[in-house]
Amino acid sequence: MNAVEVDTPIIGDGTPGNPVTIGQFGADTTMFLNWNGHHWYPSKVAHTDLLNDLPYFLNDEAAMAGGLAPGQTYLLAAGNTFALPTGLYKVVIGCGYNCALAIRFFVSDAAATSGGVPGGREYALSSGNAFGLLYGWVKAIGADLAADTLECNTPSLPSYVDDPAAIVGGLTEGDFYTVSVANPYGAPQGVERVVSYVSTTTADPPTCCQEATLPYYQNDTAAISGGLSSGYFYYLSQDNTLGYPYGTKKVVP
Repeated sequence: MNAVEVDTPIIGDGTPGNPVTIGQFGADTTMFLNWNGHHWYPSKVAHTDLLNDLPYFLNDEAAMAGGLAPGQTYLLAAGNTFALPTGLYKVVIGCGYNCALAIRFFVSDAAATSGGVPGGREYALSSGNAFGLLYGWVKAIGADLAADTLECNTPSLPSYVDDPAAIVGGLTEGDFYTVSVANPYGAPQGVERVVSYVSTTTADPPTCCQEATLPYYQNDTAAISGGLSSGYFYYLSQDNTLGYPYGTKKVVP
């Protein structure tokens, strides 16, 4: 009987104790079979062999609207809101909604939800809002999502007594600031506001952050006990002692 001729790296003679199989042929656990047009051989996968079929989006919000979840990857589309080159890899992060887009004005959490604002994300109160407050206060749709209270953003927003003072100080409509202790709105010191008018519908994007959501506390004392320090933001909890709506954004003075 003539010997069966096989191409490397096939081994074995087909008997029960020595089945025909593919031999190691110098491979290790980091290699895969590659076809060179003639036979299979072990090799590492080159980057050029990978299929680049990731979707393109303008920003994280567009990616989430397109079905991606935080942690998934997409490519930046032309005209993206980060002003970065087309085709760069981007991972969806939880604060994508906050960081990339202008904040919008709504009368209530329900209206903001209907307008596409995800739970735990921010909007600003419009005129005639359901809370009976002056328009322009920044709040989130109450969600109490998990957050790392020690790694939240520490934006350096200026503090002013009211919108006119903020404008004199160099801010314009749509800019963010926190109100000082002597503000005429009856708001707690450190509550975040947007310089706005009755007709305002959008404001600038907030200072970018990397947290999924801010933590919730009853007041500054509770926030400090929870690990926050001066300059850190948090949301007022449902049982907050300041009399402001659940989810109102505030800074520790």
